[in-house]
Amino acid sequence: MKDYFSCPDTGFLKYVPQPIQHIVIADKAGKLNGKITFYAPEDFETLATQGVIKSKLAGRPPVSGIIFFTFKQFCYGEKLNFALLRDILKSGYEVHFARESISILDLPGLDAIFPMLYATQVVQDRDEPRESWRDVWNVLSPTA
Repeated sequence: MKDYFSCPDTGFLKYVPQPIQHIVIADKAGKLNGKITFYAPEDFETLATQGVIKSKLAGRPPVSGIIFFTFKQFCYGEKLNFALLRDILKSGYEVHFARESISILDLPGLDAIFPMLYATQVVQDRDEPRESWRDVWNVLSPTA
């Protein structure tokens, strides 16, 4: 059985509460013949930089991979955080997105799926401008 790191999407609370995200991520782990053994959501202040997951991965957790709730977690910055996806895979971890049911196991897999990921980010930016998140951030994190 594989062990996975769970990374729910704090920015997606507007649509899916965190307890539901945990259920969806745990279900994805089960489908991968695994279980969640570590957990860390981003803070509102680190959504764009993904600082929490970066710091957790620097500690080299003993897991097979990271299961993110949604691909959107890589789109909160100015552009798609493709570099972090590459770094995670280079470090020997798998990357999974529970909501989209996407699994990326290695760098060739990332290169193959990149056009779809990029197109997804462009459509998200078109359909939901970044300014629409301000109300959520101000309610949930008054210092933002």
